[in-house]
Amino acid sequence: WHPIGRELLSAPSGRLAALLLAALAWVPGGSPACPALCTCYVSPPTVSCQANNFSSVPAGLPPGARRLFLQNNVIRALRAGTFGPSTVTLWLYSNNISSIQPGTFRHLPALEELDLGDNPHLRVLAPDTFHGLRRLQALHLYRCQLASLPSAIFRGLHSLQYLYLQENGLLYLQDDLFADLANLSHLFLHGNRLRALSEGVFRGLPSLDRLLLHANRLATVHRRAFRGLARLTILYLFNNSLAALPGDPLAALPSLQFLRLNANPWACDCRARPLWAWFRRTRVSSSPVPCASPPHRRGTDLRNLRPRDFDGCPEEDEEEHEGKDEDDSDGGGGGGGAVAVVGTPGRALGRPGTLPAAPPSAFYRDGLPPHDLRGSQPRPPPPSRDSRGPPGETPVAAAPCPAPTLLPLLGLLLPRL
Repeated sequence: WHPIGRELLSAPSGRLAALLLAALAWVPGGSPACPALCTCYVSPPTVSCQANNFSSVPAGLPPGARRLFLQNNVIRALRAGTFGPSTVTLWLYSNNISSIQPGTFRHLPALEELDLGDNPHLRVLAPDTFHGLRRLQALHLYRCQLASLPSAIFRGLHSLQYLYLQENGLLYLQDDLFADLANLSHLFLHGNRLRALSEGVFRGLPSLDRLLLHANRLATVHRRAFRGLARLTILYLFNNSLAALPGDPLAALPSLQFLRLNANPWACDCRARPLWAWFRRTRVSSSPVPCASPPHRRGTDLRNLRPRDFDGCPEEDEEEHEGKDEDDSDGGGGGGGAVAVVGTPGRALGRPGTLPAAPPSAFYRDGLPPHDLRGSQPRPPPPSRDSRGPPGETPVAAAPCPAPTLLPLLGLLLPRL
């Protein structure tokens, strides 16, 4: 006999009705069951179904679950109506997802973190895949073999702070792709196949703190590509195909603290003068910038060139001069001037307290300086199916759920009422 059953049998008649109601509330059938092969936790409401070889999302997910861990399975497709509106955290990384039905995420108003990373068959995304996720703070799309992104894919994601697009096959980024992401602080684009950065590619990112573009094929950076990134502190451009940065685009980054430019074929002739001059008037911590040409300067650090190395070079080419005039006239920050930041005060500027910080992913840490590992905010590991769960959480049910044992008992007790 279950302890509740023994108490029911020995209770005085005055307490019997109350105990009967409590027994009914205890019966597992009175609350949503935990899907087979999954583990459920009470606080916060969590369903953990990772690493169980599921080929589809398990049926019967409790509608009130706030955290869903479905990573490391072989799920192939996501369909509308699968996830409940209470979902806050949804991990679907390391599956075989190749299609996402329109509307799959449309009715998830509470969703704050969505991890679709490491799904190598997810090669195409519909323009409205993430529409309606107004509270989304972290979106993981790394290692999905994406060759391009629809122009409206990030529209309306005003709360987004972390965007992981690294290690895809992106060939280009169109202007205004990120224009709605006024609160974005971390943008990871390394390990793609980008060849050029256009003038408006990063427009609308006044809160961006770090931008990782290393391990691409960048050969061209527009002189105004970084205009408006007034809060950028970390920029990685190493391991690309850059020979020069015409027009001094780094002058638009007044908050820059850490810069990596190594592993590029830098030309240390007259083309190097804007970058060399920028280094002379800044105190940014930088990696070495080794020259690749001309032959007599190969291996020399561009930062260590001397003024006489530019004897015979024009003082300033006409295109660069025109670019600086434009920047000075529109407040864009050219020549080291102030950068205009457009957006809603407080929210767009990312001031403390406007939005809770989303934990950064462990997947972007390659190449970052040691102090940037953010050890104080590690990404929490999902509970293991064979463990007792995270501290403070109590498993409520592990499927297959046991058959109710109180129903026959209740049938015997009802005549006593």
